[in-house]
Amino acid sequence: MLRTFGLNIKIERLKLGYPQEKIAEALNFSSVYVSNVEKGKHRISLVNAYRFALFFGKSLDYLLKAKE
Repeated sequence: MLRTFGLNIKIERLKLGYPQEKIAEALNFSSVYVSNVEKGKHRISLVNAYRFALFFGKSLDYLLKAKE
């Protein structure tokens, strides 16, 4: 689930053409944290997952589903 969430975050970020630093700055996270979330290497709180979802204008459900 962490990998799926991270991959979906990365896909959404790339769709916007944003570097990880822009996401980190907008959400007041470190770039390392954003990188680790995208790689599925970091457990993420529900609050932070929701912050990502709000930033990208997506539901948590959308970000947690594997894309085909």
